[in-house]
Amino acid sequence: MRQTEPRKIRPAAADPVVCGLLAMHSAHILPLAAGTLRQDPGTPGVYALIAAVQGSVTVSSHPRTALLEAGQVMLLAPGVGWDLQAVTNALCMIVRLEGEAADRLLDLPGGAAVFCRGAAIVREKILSLAVMEDEHGPVSGEAASACAYSMLVKLRSEQTAEDLPELVESAIAIIQEEFPFLEGLDELAERLEVSKAHLSRSFSRRTGISPGKYITQVKISYAKLLLQEEDASITYAAEASGFANANYFSKVFRRETGMSPSEFLEAAPRRKPSRLQNGPALW
Repeated sequence: MRQTEPRKIRPAAADPVVCGLLAMHSAHILPLAAGTLRQDPGTPGVYALIAAVQGSVTVSSHPRTALLEAGQVMLLAPGVGWDLQAVTNALCMIVRLEGEAADRLLDLPGGAAVFCRGAAIVREKILSLAVMEDEHGPVSGEAASACAYSMLVKLRSEQTAEDLPELVESAIAIIQEEFPFLEGLDELAERLEVSKAHLSRSFSRRTGISPGKYITQVKISYAKLLLQEEDASITYAAEASGFANANYFSKVFRRETGMSPSEFLEAAPRRKPSRLQNGPALW
């Protein structure tokens, strides 16, 4: 089955009793070119589940904003609006759910949760619905509900297995919110009231990369978005992303992406100026 074309699966209405327990409103297979922005105002009573199957995207919402790398999933509480922007060419799957079972299965402190893994689970379930639709026509509400329940149970297990220590979660939150202004690991460790060595060990053990590497990835991802603006400037992208100067930015950018900022600027699709210009970050 091709996943390079947009597709929307809208199950038929289920029995009212089933709908009250768990209903899937829709499932989207959504390929995105780098820089593409999608917005959704949210729907009362309906959860939004966004999976980054390939590539990386930012999801910006009132409760929480996060950079999702391939394999990660973000879940938003009912009625929460969100902006989805592709940092690289990406493939996302978006599922909208409601019902009593969703309320009981999903733990959303603060109105949002990020699963370190889980996109493969979403992909498996959505592609199975797509196959059912191709072979038998519109998916029944009961079948979609059963699929959604299985998906949420697996995601809940994944969330329990992948919960990060409070130290690592706090470090990630500070990095994502304040990366343009962080002066380095010394400042981050001091704010978290731990030694730099302990922070680096804990972060690397649970995420697979060092906190310094994570900071660099977040900065470069944001710089890529800035370089896709119509009036993009390498100097501005460097400063807004938290680099000391354009020369150092260019060195790091080439190391991380394999091309210079100038080469990326020439190749990247242009976008009209957006709210990126109004603040330091999407995170």
